[in-house]
Amino acid sequence: MGWQGQVLKYSAFLDKRNFLAPVPDNEAPRQDVREEKAVAPAGKAMIVGVSSRRSIGFGIAEHLADHGWNTVVTTRRKDKFMHISQRHEVRELDYQRSFDDLDDLNDVTGLVYCIAKSNVTTTKGLLGTSRDEFLQTMSDSCYSYIAVIDEALKRNPNIKSIVGLSFLGGEKVIPGYDAIGVAKAALEQTNRILACELGDRGIRANIVSAGSLRTPASRVLPDFSKVHSILSRRSFLRRPVTTEEIAGSVEFLLSDASGGMTGEVIYVNGGLNHSMML
Repeated sequence: MGWQGQVLKYSAFLDKRNFLAPVPDNEAPRQDVREEKAVAPAGKAMIVGVSSRRSIGFGIAEHLADHGWNTVVTTRRKDKFMHISQRHEVRELDYQRSFDDLDDLNDVTGLVYCIAKSNVTTTKGLLGTSRDEFLQTMSDSCYSYIAVIDEALKRNPNIKSIVGLSFLGGEKVIPGYDAIGVAKAALEQTNRILACELGDRGIRANIVSAGSLRTPASRVLPDFSKVHSILSRRSFLRRPVTTEEIAGSVEFLLSDASGGMTGEVIYVNGGLNHSMML
């Protein structure tokens, strides 16, 4: 029996069992009885360390707001930042001085840490970095992560996910990324330890290692424009990543979709971390 005969035989088999019976014309179409429900906010995220509209932290805040999150941004210059965007709640935070402006903020569910600062301007590498410069860089770009998390958790018992930002300079030697590279390496290990300490409280802590971006913080690094161009060309995608791509990964780690992930470093750098051409 050819294939045409097989098809006819199978059709007859289905017809006997009424599988191919036409739907009566007078049968009413099925009604979707599901009730429409108002979409609740995805959560409330506090983005710490937003310095300007061009900063990566502001881009993350914008992305989260676009995707249904309520957002709080913290800055050291609240009076200057208020006019930039009416979309986000703005609080003042300087981890070395005061967390007082956060005292009545107790409904945050996700924390994004975007602080990265170094006052090292020398091009002489680590050997040309003074003790004070090195310690200040470590304090601003690593210890502040511990301080911010500690104070935020005291005020916000519902925080379930924390995301910090790092860079490949924390594990690879990137020209100009000297003292702050050491600080980023320390930040990533700090995150793993905090993930262990916070795990029994149901709190997750992860890191997004972002690709090279032109931000106010990165432009102060020696020869950043040249380094940025080289890193972008040597990534697998042969281009720089975007703030939106980084923000999307941050949102994923804040959400329940990543519920089984903690202590991780997620690379959003176009595959640069796998490249042999660094």
